[in-house]
Amino acid sequence: MSNIYIMSDIHGLYDRYEAMLKKIDLKEDDRLYVLGDVIDRGPDSFKILQDIMDRENVEMFLGNHEHMMLTYLDGLDEESWFFAANGGRETYQKLMDLDEEQREAFVSFIRNRTTVVRNLEIEGHRYILSHTGVMVDGIDRFTKDYEGRLMEIQDFVWNMFPYSLEMLSCHETIEEPITLISGHIISRRLSGKDEVFVHDFGNGYVWYNIDCGCAMGSGLGKLSCLKINEQGEIAEIFYVE
Repeated sequence: MSNIYIMSDIHGLYDRYEAMLKKIDLKEDDRLYVLGDVIDRGPDSFKILQDIMDRENVEMFLGNHEHMMLTYLDGLDEESWFFAANGGRETYQKLMDLDEEQREAFVSFIRNRTTVVRNLEIEGHRYILSHTGVMVDGIDRFTKDYEGRLMEIQDFVWNMFPYSLEMLSCHETIEEPITLISGHIISRRLSGKDEVFVHDFGNGYVWYNIDCGCAMGSGLGKLSCLKINEQGEIAEIFYVE
């Protein structure tokens, strides 16, 4: 029996990531989607990235922090990643401390092997996964598709118009429900709780925000993980503090 697991916004906190892998008991025939923001703020961005790269059953998405990394390295935005609140300066310093082969491997992985949008249909249940933006056209998109034009998806990974999740309320009612799963927005800002935030727009669209503030660090926030079973249902939510 295989399951799908979804987590997001680990932000360099390998201890919580490792604890979550043990808690969900990830098997080789399971699938894990990590919805971006693996890097920055915590001390172990590249340790987590290496673990993801070593696993064939893990698919990583581009988050706004990985986007800032690439746009900085490409000379497209030389400021945002180094803002103090974003934590990119420390990540950059650690990246530069790696040997050239390691450095190129990590950057190439983010540039060529991360996902922007993934559509899933499991036993009649439809899901759209992303770091935070909304595209409901059913097309899967990958970071490599935007080589040389990364700024085209900046608003998408930051949840800005026209990709804002709030735009779902303006969509016409659909007959077959669609569940969108994303991170980026700390759930405490939406509900006052460090728990997965669920919002039903009343027109067939349901949004699960799974960023429960892991980036806040020790004793604050949580890392969450959704489990989708073989029947295509969200069967369980796991937390690591």
